[in-house]
Formats: sequence, C-alpha cells, structure tokens
Amino acid sequence: MSSLFRLSRGARSTIPRIKSSSFSSSFSTSTSIDGKRLITVKPTQLCGPQSTRQNQIRLSSTYRTSLNLESVKKLSTLDTGVERYNLNKRNYATVASVEPKTNLPQSPIMSSPYTPCPPIPKATGPVNLILPPTEDRPHKYFTLQNGLEVIVVSDEKADKAAASMDVGVGHLSDPQDLPGCAHFCEHLLFMGTKAFPSENAYQQYLTAHNGHSNAWTAMTSTNYFFDVAPDALEGALDMFSGFFIEPLFNEDCTEREIKAVDSEHKKNLQNDVWRFFQLEKSLSKPGHPYGKFGTGNYESLWSKPKDAGRDPRRQLIEWWEKEYCARRMKLAVVGKEPIETLEKWVKDRFEKVPIRTEGKPPTGPDGVRLTFEDSPYGEEQLAEFTFAKPVRDMRGLEITFPFPDLDHLYKTRPSHFLAHFLGHEGRGSILSYLKKQGWVNSLRAGNHHDAAGFSLFKITVDLTPEGLAHHKDVALTIYKYISLLRSKPPSKEAFNEIKAIADISFKFAERGRTSSYCASLSGFMQSPVPREKVISSKWLVEEYRQDELEAALQLLDPRRSTIGITCKEIPGDVVSEHGDFDKKEAIYGTEYKRVKFDEEFLKEAMAGQIISDLYLPGPNLFIPEKLDVEKFDVTEPAKRPVLLKDTPGSRLWYKRDDRFWQPRANLDILLHSPILQTTPRNAVLSRLFCDLFADSITEDVYDADLAELSFSLWNEHSWIGISAGGFSDKLAVLTETMLKKLKEYKVDEGRFKEVVEATRLDWKNFALADPYGIALFWDAYVSRETAWTQEERLKELEFVTSADVEAFGKEVLSRLFIETLIHGNTSPEGAKEIQEMVERVLQPRPLSTSEIRAPRSLVPPPSSEHVWSLNVPNKAEVNGAVVYHLHVGDPTDIKLRNVLSLFSQISSEPAFDVLRTKLQLGYIVFSHASSSAGSMGYSIIVQSERSTTHVESKIEQFLTGLQETIDEMKDDEFEKHKQSLIAKKSEKPKNLSEESKRFWGRVKDRYYEFNKRENDIESLKQITKSDIIELYNQYITPSSDKRSKLSVHLKSQYKGVKFDPTSLTPIIQEFVKNGIQIEQKDINELLTKNPTLSQIKEFAIGVIENSNEITDEQKSTLKSLVDNLKGKGEDSKLVEEGKEDEGQLKSSNQFIENINEFKATLIPSKAAIPVEPIHSNLAKL
Repeated sequence: MSSLFRLSRGARSTIPRIKSSSFSSSFSTSTSIDGKRLITVKPTQLCGPQSTRQNQIRLSSTYRTSLNLESVKKLSTLDTGVERYNLNKRNYATVASVEPKTNLPQSPIMSSPYTPCPPIPKATGPVNLILPPTEDRPHKYFTLQNGLEVIVVSDEKADKAAASMDVGVGHLSDPQDLPGCAHFCEHLLFMGTKAFPSENAYQQYLTAHNGHSNAWTAMTSTNYFFDVAPDALEGALDMFSGFFIEPLFNEDCTEREIKAVDSEHKKNLQNDVWRFFQLEKSLSKPGHPYGKFGTGNYESLWSKPKDAGRDPRRQLIEWWEKEYCARRMKLAVVGKEPIETLEKWVKDRFEKVPIRTEGKPPTGPDGVRLTFEDSPYGEEQLAEFTFAKPVRDMRGLEITFPFPDLDHLYKTRPSHFLAHFLGHEGRGSILSYLKKQGWVNSLRAGNHHDAAGFSLFKITVDLTPEGLAHHKDVALTIYKYISLLRSKPPSKEAFNEIKAIADISFKFAERGRTSSYCASLSGFMQSPVPREKVISSKWLVEEYRQDELEAALQLLDPRRSTIGITCKEIPGDVVSEHGDFDKKEAIYGTEYKRVKFDEEFLKEAMAGQIISDLYLPGPNLFIPEKLDVEKFDVTEPAKRPVLLKDTPGSRLWYKRDDRFWQPRANLDILLHSPILQTTPRNAVLSRLFCDLFADSITEDVYDADLAELSFSLWNEHSWIGISAGGFSDKLAVLTETMLKKLKEYKVDEGRFKEVVEATRLDWKNFALADPYGIALFWDAYVSRETAWTQEERLKELEFVTSADVEAFGKEVLSRLFIETLIHGNTSPEGAKEIQEMVERVLQPRPLSTSEIRAPRSLVPPPSSEHVWSLNVPNKAEVNGAVVYHLHVGDPTDIKLRNVLSLFSQISSEPAFDVLRTKLQLGYIVFSHASSSAGSMGYSIIVQSERSTTHVESKIEQFLTGLQETIDEMKDDEFEKHKQSLIAKKSEKPKNLSEESKRFWGRVKDRYYEFNKRENDIESLKQITKSDIIELYNQYITPSSDKRSKLSVHLKSQYKGVKFDPTSLTPIIQEFVKNGIQIEQKDINELLTKNPTLSQIKEFAIGVIENSNEITDEQKSTLKSLVDNLKGKGEDSKLVEEGKEDEGQLKSSNQFIENINEFKATLIPSKAAIPVEPIHSNLAKL
C-alpha cells in the first residue's frame, strides 16, 4: 500500500476557479527530454482537489460547433482589450476617485465574526440528495444504527465498483508523545484483519480483480478508498470493513511499517514543499495542534517511545480504540447492484463498527465531530516576515491570513468570493500589475491547509530577482487591492456571475473515475451542511449575504497576516538591518529568519496611496448562453474518429459526441515542424516561444477559463500542441482570436527577461528533483534519438535574445503540417469550417512528406546487460535510485504486447510486497510494462537509501523468485488475472475529455490504432500460462542469455555511513539510567542534518565528556557503547571500514562509460507507422 500523506483537508469546491497556494511558492517543474514541462507532484497536489472546481477546467481538449456571430460581435474588442476593459472599470469600480481609507477596526479582529463551527446535522427523515441533472444513477443516503453515515450509488452499467471511508480524525489528534500516529495507523490498517490475517490478502484480492487501493492522512480526516471489478465488490467490502472493526495491527509488521513511514519521510527531506509546510506549522502558537509533525518518522514512532518505556503498537491500538468511531465515519459505495442490495451489504458489515463517542460534546478537539476552532495564529505570531531558505533555487512570497472554518456558510461561500478577485488574472488584477512591474510571473489565491475548525487564506506569488528586491512593494500591492475590495460593498453583480457559472457547471457536471467520486462523496459528508445538500453544496452558490462577505473582507487585515518569503539569500537591505538566517526548523532543518512588520510598512499597507492601475474585473462575456445539444439515435457509440480531410498540408480527424450529450467539444491540434528539437538551441527557442506566448495571453483567456473555456499551447517532441475546450457557445471565437495572436505574436522584452529567468531556474532545479525522477529522465534519454540535457539547454539559453525567439517562431509557423482532432457537439460541416479557419489564420506552407518524421526509439542489442551509473546531483540527498529496464519487443506485435501486459499485471503485487514491504528497500517502489515508439519493455523502479548495486541485486533476486510464483499459480488464479486485465481494457470512458484523450493518444503515437483496446481484449482471451512462462524465460529472468537489460543507477553522494537509529535506543536508555539529560532540541537539530555515523558518535561522546554528574568509570562504559554504534544494515566490521554490503552485480554486466558513444552503437527501432488503413469516409450520423 502506497499511502499518500495528505497535507490538508482541502476545500472541495467546484467554483470559482481558485489557484491554491503553498508557503514554498514552488512553481517547480521537472523537464522531459523533449522539452515538455511535466508538473512535479507536490504534497498539496496529493490531496485531491484543493480550492479548484471538482470538474476542473482542463488544459487539454474541447472545442465547438459553429461560430456564434453575436459572440463574435461582443468579443471583437478582445484583440485590443481597450473597449472591454474600460467597460470593466466603468461597470464595477471607478477607482480613481476612491480615497485611501482602511475600513478596518482600530484593533485587528482576532476572534471569528461568524457563528461557531456546528456539528454535522442529523437527518430527521428520508433524505433526497440534490444531484446534477446529468446524474442518472440512483443515490441513497442513510445512517446506520451506530451513527455511521452512508451514500450508496447504483450504476448498473458500471465497469468499476468502488468504496471510500472518510474517518473524521487526522494528525491534529496525534498523541503528543507519538507524532505521526494517525499516519502510521493508516499504513498499518492495510496489514491484515482478524477475518483476513494475511498482510497482503487485501492487495492480492484487488489486484486479481482489476482493482487498486490507497489512502491519505489529512489534519482532521483520513480517507481510505479502493476500486475493483463490479463482480468482486462484495468480497472487497468484506475485507475493507475489517479495517474499522477488527484490524490486527500485526506485531510482526509494526516496526517494518514504521520504517516505511520513515522512508516516506526521508524522501521528503529535500522537498521544499514539505519543508516549508512544517516550518509554517512550527511557527504557529506554542502547543497548538497545527504545529504537530504529522508524517512521523522512526524516531517519533519507535525510538523515543521505546526509550520512554512505551510500546508504540500498544499505544497505537489504544489511540485507534479511542478515536476510530462510527459517528466520525462516512462511507460511500458505488456498485452495479440495486440500491437495496448495496444498502444491505453495508448494514451487514459496517453496523459492527463500534460507537466510542458517548458522552462527548458535539464538537471540539475531543468532540463527536473533531474540530479545532482556536486559530493556529495569535497576535504574537502575526505581522511578521519569515524569510525561508529553500533547497531548490526559487523565490516566492506568500501572504497568509488565519480564517475560521467557513464550510457551514455554503450558501454564500465568502472565501471563494474573495478568491475570485484576489486570484484573478485579467487586466486590472494584482497579477497583471505585478507582471508589468517585472516582479512576478504567477499568482494563486484561496483557502489552504484547512482543517475542521480553522483555515488559512493565502495569496501566493513567485518572485523574479527584481521582485525579491521589491518584496515589500509586492506585498503592498496585494494589500492595496484588498483595500480596493473593501472600499465599496461586495459586488452583487460579481456574486451573481459566480453563481451563474456555478449553476452551469452543476447542470452539466461530468462524471469522473468511480474511485474518485467515492472519495469525494465520503469527504463531502464531513461538511456540516443539510444532508440533502452534501453534494450540491460543493458546486452551487445560493444566496448573496452582504454581512457574511464583508466580515470575510475584514479578516483580510494586514495586521492579522504573516508573510513568508522564499529565497536562497535574504535581500541585502534586510540583512544589513536585521541579519541573515539565524534559526532552524527542528524536523527538516530549514533555515529561516523572522522580522516584524515596521510601522511605516503597516501604515502604507492599511491606508497608503491607491494604485490607479488596479481595478476590479468587469462582466465576464464568456459565460455561455447557448447550451443546447442536438441528440440523435445511436445503436452503439462509434469506437473511432473518421478522417474528414487528408491533404499535403493538413489532416482532420472527427467524431461527433454520441455518448455523453454535453454542450461541449474538444479540439486538439498538432503543428508538426521538423526544426523544433534538431539542436539544443532550437529546443530552447521552441520552449521559450511557447512559454512566452502562453504568458502573453494570460489576461485574454482568464475570463474564458473561469467560464470553463480553455486554450493552451506547448512544445512536445517535433510538434507544437494546442488544446482548446469548454462549453460550445463562445469557444470558436476564443480559439480564432488566440490563433491570430499566435500568428502575429511579438515578444515583449520585459517579459522575455522574466520568462528566461523562470526557465533557467526550472532547468537548474532539475538536479534537485527526486532521485527516481532524475533516473527516469536518464532512462528515457538513452532510448531517444534526439535528446538534450538540461546542461546543454542552459548553455544555449545564455545566447538567446528576444529577437531570436520571435524570428524562430515566425520560421516555425511558416511551414507546418497541421493534424487536428475535433470531437464533441459539432457537425462534420462545422468541423471542416474549424479546420479551414485554423489553416486560414496560420497560412503555413506544407512540409514535404519526408519532413513529417515519425518517432522511433534506440534499442539495446539482444543478449546484453548494461549499467549506467551516475551520481545524485544533490549531495545532501540520502536516497539513490535504480531504473531497471528490460527490452521486450515491438509494440505492434499484438500478442507479445499483451503477454507482456499480463505479466506486468501478475508481477505487480508481488514486486511491491517483496521489494517494499518485506525487503524494505524504500518507500518508492513500482513496476510496469512500458511502451514508446517502436519499443516496449518491463521496468522496475526503486528509490532507496541502500546502495544501487544492493538494490539491483535484490531486484534480480525477486525476478528469479517469480519463476516459482508463476509455476505454482493455479489455473483459476491465472484466469482471474486475465479477466482483471480484460476488464481494465473494457472500461468505458467516463466523460468526453477521457474519450478524446484515448483518440488523441492514437494520433500522437502515429500508429493510429484506434481499436487498440478491442485488439488487446481479443488477444488476451487467447493467452495461456505457457505464453507467460515463455516471455519470462526469454526476456525477464536474470538467467536468460537472450534478454536485453539496461539499468540506470543514480548513486547517492551522501558522505559517511548512514546512521541506524535503532542502535541508539540502548544508549539513550543508559544515558537516562546514569542521569544524563539531552535537550530534545539538540537531538532534533542533529537529526535534521541526516547525520553520519561518525557525527552521531562525536555528538554522543561530547555529551558524555560534558557531563559532570557521572564517574570516569561510567564515562568509559558509555563511550564503549557509543563505539559499538552501527550504520544502517551493516555489521560493525563494515562500519569501521566505511563500506556497505552492496550485493553483487552479475559479471555479464557492462558499465557504460560514455553515454554518447553507447547510444551510437544502438539500433533505431522501426518508426511508428499506421497499423490499420486510414479511411477518408464521412461519419455516418
């Protein structure tokens, strides 16, 4: 089980569009070898939806039917923006005449102006859930006799069943002397129950039935969820229910799972988001639960409890028995069975969950509903700058206002109203002004890190070098915009606009993944809203209440805020007056400096001169008006798009929506160009051209974005990708306008400087990414014919000018092959008109046929084994990584690719169970079948503190042992795996975008195998166990003399022997016995440095030498104990020699010394070509 430690409960709102924030202000990305930016997953992103819509505006897909002439007239001023945005100022705020004033009380409001956080209301009778009109699945809400609330959903067409339990207790309820307890509990619940004692029985069952599971621990909730084949739901519920009734908390795996938690923590030690989150927590009021260390580690969950004479397992059981109560639990189940059957299944299993809250108050830190209404920040913690030093090279500023929990104010949703303005990106906005000053590139705003009882409202920006120097001016700009908001009553027009978009989003809500829906439903029930509104309240905005909105504005008081600033070096004027970094956070060791707001700054923030370039947004002209859909009779939805046009200059794929009947459509375009990636310089120019253009249209597309219209552009491989999407009514004009801007684009010199700087940081910070991510990059680099490193691109970046970018863009657009997919609510004629519009606007000359290059991969020779060893660039990173890749063949070989896919299915759970759970190699362990142009294979990825040779030896040990697993597999078990994979490939798309993505994937890979799933299903039906054995013997087993293996070893440069904290326990016990006291802060500060064994010994000897209360004989005895301390996984002899038991690599391995010479010896695969005829017939509608 790979748990996700969730940082916050997250506002599960659907609108308005609010960009959530984090103190790190880390807009970091990792970069693929072809230049496309890949978002690095952050803890805040592992939390599910934060402050954005549940049905988020997508950056991929969606287009329209026909040009709405009235819309064209209304929006024609978008090209200049003058008329429209002057209209904005006239309609909503004439700010030039507004005199500076505070509209604030003499003293900041430190108590909530709202009613206290209420208990969850009880239903007084049958509950009729308010559902989106598009939701045709029967739902039923009911409460079990033990108080456990449930929603069951019957979906007779379901290809996946699912369930989720949200337990209303999280890490804020950890015992003071067992930090990480809730997170540890989440891990250990997966390790067996009384009815199913095997520690991997649950995972085995799900894997064999096309299922998976996961969980996360938040501050005041813990969510467990799974999905599974519909026919296997009842069996999965049998196992799942035991988590909450009779878990074993098996003693045999207690310490092992604590080590898994510790590994999870250690992978985050160099992650700035986790570091700054804990720093923010540590700066809260002393003793407030928000300050707790929620992840936990080996020291907090094992060493310290043991040293104090406590049994961590016993303590965990006592905590679970106290906190895991039926009345805090919310269960959601989706299955194909009738509602009555699902209800019976739930009652039979979950009514056994015990009640443990009798006599407790309705709310509070020990209430039936756990709430923490005391704000984490008092006056002493506010009105301060906190300068924090990151690991990565980044700069950012974040203003935080403590807020009360506003979940019960679902009718007005005050924080979302504020975020609509503060997070706006159009003209007159905070972001617009700050970008023009050259101080920032992006902005996010909204509630964050919230818990039941309190929340934090944040405005976050990244900072340019100039922005860091002007950090006070950046903050003052934000405060002055807030003053502008307060200068007049909250806009009823803006509120109604927000409401209108919410109504449309709700009316045309799209389905998502079943497991995601269940996790959302179980979480929704934790909100204190009328039970019929647990779903609708997450979309809809119901009622304008001026007093509630004004009260929220009063909370945005500069005096009750704090400002976090991320920077490698504190600005010189601050250092000269206040000094440099002088403090360290205890858990992660983050260096920081705190400086109080001065009176002059506060005075300017509260009543300074208004900035005339700031004004409130005007009416959103992109809100759709025409939302009709033309339905037609369909026997069965079409399984592939058809080709409407195929010329030397363009190709148009088309499919009319015949499945979802939504007023939406998707437009995806590839602008093929042979010059985008030919040299490092061209790769840099391609990236900058796309990024600069995307930056230039931010103000133009933001209103559209709010109205669920999107337009995005990026560079990938040998093409520029364009996606446009959203409600149909006004999408065509948006797309045409943006394409015109692209064709006529001229680079702004000021923005060029800032975007180049952001790109430089992005590529520099690649070296500080997670080791396994870096290893995956290099693994892909080996197989790519044309690939450029970050270092190569950084060198070229220094010699690129804005004129170069502009000229390059014009050159690219002058000669193209345009390939398009139009999918959705449009006719064939409308689709052709759109394609003609694209060609008319861009007017490229066609490429020659030979210039439209199909991708291919570099393939290692058969009967070869290679190791490419590199160092982890970050010398403070204790983890290394191994990507172990086995080449298997050509993905157009239908049988072979499905034998490989089935092998991957069979080996997935054993790989995790052996390498992560039993061998404890590390927290990050996964395996999968992979495919690229002309090549496919099987990979195992491990990030570990152990040496890379040790990891590879254990991977090969596991692969060797797989033979027995396969040989002993019974026929019925093999058939379950087959059916599980067939079920997975038979899953229907859940929404229009998911179906578009499937079609577009077949276009992008250049194979055009639109019926790939159907081909795979037919192939899988014929596969036998002997086929798996044959693949294993030839391509997988380490004993094969035919297989082709290449492993990338990313070796940690961390110096010294890694310290094993388990060996410290007896020494601390002896220290205590001899009366030697060690300050906890001193231990924490030492451990944050990932100390080597020698550093630990030096620290302990120093403590002994400085102790005056013990005799020389006692000192000698204690020093002897210290001398016998061991490194992790090592005996004393190895520790003395500074070596590690590395394991043995096979002697047949060849080490790659020069990667370019090695790549030159590899043979390119067959290029991707269409595997089935490309038909040019019109759709039969």
